[in-house]
Amino acid sequence: MTRYNPLFKQQVLEFYLQHNKNRSLARKQFHLKERTLRFWITRFNHCGINGLTILNHKQIYSPEFELTVIQAVKNGHYL
Repeated sequence: MTRYNPLFKQQVLEFYLQHNKNRSLARKQFHLKERTLRFWITRFNHCGINGLTILNHKQIYSPEFELTVIQAVKNGHYL
């Protein structure tokens, strides 16, 4: 999966808006998949320019916290 930086995403959306919200033209100009552009447009409409930042999908926990969770599950205290 390719990661795009926020500046590139902003350039794509500016092009999209300047060309009467023509998704097809923007996709062809920047060689993007429909799904990718649609996602960026949705994020931009809901969150503004901050919605274009790279999302970190994986939460990182400290080893101590992970050990605490494992012990709680083993002891039946996970609910």
